[in-house]
Amino acid sequence: MKTVNKYSAWFILATAVIAMILLPAALTGTTIAFPEIEQYFSSNRATLSWILSGYSITTAAFTLLGGQLSDRLGATAMFVRGIFLFLVGAVACTFAPNVGILIMGRTLQGVGAAIFAPASLAMVLGVFPQSKHALTIGIWAAAVPIGSALSPTIASFILEIADWRWMFAIQGLGAILVIAAILLLGQTIRVKKSFENKSVDYWGIPIGSASIGFLALGIVQGPRWGWTSWETILAFAASVLLFPLFIYRNKDQVMPLVDFKLFSIPTFTTANIVSLGVSLVGSSVWLLWPIHLASVWEYSQIQIGLAITPTPLLAGIVSIGTGWWVQTYGYRGTLLIGTVILALANTWFIFFYGADVHYWGRMFPGLVLYGLAMGLTFAPLNSAALADVPENVYGRANATFLTGRAICSAIGIAILVAIIGDSTGIEALPAFRKAFIFLAGLSTVSFCIVASIWPKTPKPQTFIEN
Repeated sequence: MKTVNKYSAWFILATAVIAMILLPAALTGTTIAFPEIEQYFSSNRATLSWILSGYSITTAAFTLLGGQLSDRLGATAMFVRGIFLFLVGAVACTFAPNVGILIMGRTLQGVGAAIFAPASLAMVLGVFPQSKHALTIGIWAAAVPIGSALSPTIASFILEIADWRWMFAIQGLGAILVIAAILLLGQTIRVKKSFENKSVDYWGIPIGSASIGFLALGIVQGPRWGWTSWETILAFAASVLLFPLFIYRNKDQVMPLVDFKLFSIPTFTTANIVSLGVSLVGSSVWLLWPIHLASVWEYSQIQIGLAITPTPLLAGIVSIGTGWWVQTYGYRGTLLIGTVILALANTWFIFFYGADVHYWGRMFPGLVLYGLAMGLTFAPLNSAALADVPENVYGRANATFLTGRAICSAIGIAILVAIIGDSTGIEALPAFRKAFIFLAGLSTVSFCIVASIWPKTPKPQTFIEN
């Protein structure tokens, strides 16, 4: 790690936050622009859907590789490379003459995001002392919910005054800003490179990425293809068949794609387990509420964006303060409070959710509870996962955590799609209530896991590299 002064360290953190804001912008902005893109190209919806799913699938497939490259080649080096790939993808999308180029650009954006996301946190943690990690992770984690809060409104405004290409142009400008900031700083922040001269597993890496990619493909495309279709079955079968081969290749590597020794660290293991349930529940915010507001309350796109803003905005604000929460209540106490509030939020919607349009009385209190819960769980879980992890594996550890979160979010969306089905309007209300009952139950399970198995006393770091 290269030593930097405190002002440079905070500048690096601010740069990483701006980069992470690009993630929800690339996803939410494109989702909102989808109808205009569909109309412009006059292509079938099944083909155009790949501009959404292609980004998500490639991000899930390559995040583990991004983490390994961060540990091997240095956090800042891979951060800049990832942002550059994201920029190239944004430029391709901006000037795409056809659907094929647009999908290719979105795929490049996904690969770029998979590389710079784990590298960004490794870069930040490398320039801050251990005592500041809970605070810095809280600020870093706040970027995604804040970006999620701002993206719908900004995207809707852009589409009111310009065409869909400007959505990608602004993403590209954001990437240029991030690259310029790092180059202006002139610092090279690197995690300890104990493996830079070791051989690369040229077979294990593509096998592992393909296994995760096929799994993500089946989950993301399953609702569209049909869960019993040959495409979905083939995707899951390929993932299952490749996984044992990946484990075989992975176990004897000096620098494996997934370092299973990380799971010998109690806080890392428990944080990942709890994160699976919390991520699955958190995915509901971008599925249930927009569908409800559009089909039941007949809100416009801008109204939907403004209506759900309190949740991610509050989550981002609370995430910034999670350093104090952790110092005061510890990881276990903070997560117990967060999962209780998450269960209460879903319980609120079970009893107060309805067809009559009463935003402030029916929806707003539940959104506030969701925002508090997400702020008190997402950032502390990320911080806890890395609390006892050695510096030279920050990238892989964070990539493992982010990959699990992304896959569970996709699974959550798939489950909720299956629960609510194709029903719309008032007829969909019973299905929506069943969905919230499921989410409340899962939140309660997450609380029980924290209460029962969370390590009460952190153990000394015993992780040893080969």
